[in-house]
Amino acid sequence: MQWPVATHLMRHCKYTIILTILSGFFGCNNPNKDFVFDEFKTQIEKEGMKIDSIDETDLIYILKGEVTLEVSLDNLRKNYERDKDKTHISDLVKTLVDYSIDVPTNWNDAKENIFISLYPNDFDFKDFVNAKVTDKTNKIYLHSENDRFTWISIVDLEKWNITESDLENQALKNADRILEESEIKFDTIENRKLGMLESEYTNLKSALLLAPTMKEKVKADFGYPFYAVIPVRDFCYLFSEEDFKFFSKRIGPVVVDEFKKSGYPITTEILKFSDDGINQFGFYKVIE
Repeated sequence: MQWPVATHLMRHCKYTIILTILSGFFGCNNPNKDFVFDEFKTQIEKEGMKIDSIDETDLIYILKGEVTLEVSLDNLRKNYERDKDKTHISDLVKTLVDYSIDVPTNWNDAKENIFISLYPNDFDFKDFVNAKVTDKTNKIYLHSENDRFTWISIVDLEKWNITESDLENQALKNADRILEESEIKFDTIENRKLGMLESEYTNLKSALLLAPTMKEKVKADFGYPFYAVIPVRDFCYLFSEEDFKFFSKRIGPVVVDEFKKSGYPITTEILKFSDDGINQFGFYKVIE
């Protein structure tokens, strides 16, 4: 199975890194007739790298020193088809060029950049630290640096000599820090508020939702508990418990559209955030 990583960089075995710029559940086109592939190939060759081979599933292999990078372009194709923006391709190339194998070896050097993210749970997480959130979603832990996300594994915890509880506590502390620097803006629809998270940490909206201080941040405008949808990693709606029926009937098409078009889908669930944790209150069906 391919590793759905978006721009996350994941270590697999000792010297193989799988960079799946897509969740590998969709077939891809013949690379010889594929603009995204051709542009990707051109750009990496300008950086002094080359494609060493492509397997029968269209997974691309690139040797970089002792490391084998395995790259799927499927998510990239979705994002380019949606935006027609070549920076999606150049961002991936930059990630490959700048890639190094490990997160910092010292916990003190790593801990300020540890975050939680949500991820679809129809995936074999192997030794990556994760925990179930709902029937469709797990939480994972990331090290974020220079717009690159590296999933945290059990091996990393052993290297840092910390527990999963230490990792969780640090990730929540960091989430509170970036939430303090973020805003909740809202549109008013028929005298009801539909909130949106605005943050320079665009791809960490999962972490913002899970921040312990989120409860206090939403109270004034939405009350508590509150509901949220996060179909993709950079898109989120919030609304009050009082307005659940109103918004849950109206936002479905937007949620599904975002989920289907993005290269980084999370879930179409409606999530309730309360003192009891996170619970699913239905989901929008995705029809391919």
